[in-house]
Amino acid sequence: MPFVVKRGLAAQARAAGFANITEVDPWERADLGGLRVTAAPARHSVPEVSFAIEGDGQAVFFGGDTLRIAELDEVATRFGRIDLALLPVNGLAIRPAFNRQVVMTAELAGVLRPRLAVPIHYAYTAGPVRDRLLLKYDGTPERFTTALRAAAPTTQARILEPGEPLTVNGTAAPEPPQLPRR
Repeated sequence: MPFVVKRGLAAQARAAGFANITEVDPWERADLGGLRVTAAPARHSVPEVSFAIEGDGQAVFFGGDTLRIAELDEVATRFGRIDLALLPVNGLAIRPAFNRQVVMTAELAGVLRPRLAVPIHYAYTAGPVRDRLLLKYDGTPERFTTALRAAAPTTQARILEPGEPLTVNGTAAPEPPQLPRR
């Protein structure tokens, strides 16, 4: 299984059992069969990149766990149409660091204007004690959908349950499920 990681992280990937590893820095590419994987900038509390993945006439942006940074605006310029954007949206902030935010909310969707946007990384928890004392989250799928309507009104939001597959076929995405009431 090929694995693309930020430059400097191959040893950790090997320790996790991966053997076919390609290291990249932002804007470097790895060709994997019929897919072209381009690293894009990212910023978090650990070394990270995000990815644009192109293949079969489709383009996907995977935002990983990044904070919203200006350098990500270049994704829209470099790749034009984004068919699917997987965007971290929990808005994670570190309380002891004066609520310094380290994960974005929905704002990048307004720049990328993907055909379909899926919020990710919103159900993260560090455990009850750390969540209450150290961390703060303000991103939810519902907030993402509301913000997306304002930032990118032509983009469809798709909320997935954990483990739920998503098929994107170039025309229409499946109808979104009803969100459970909490």
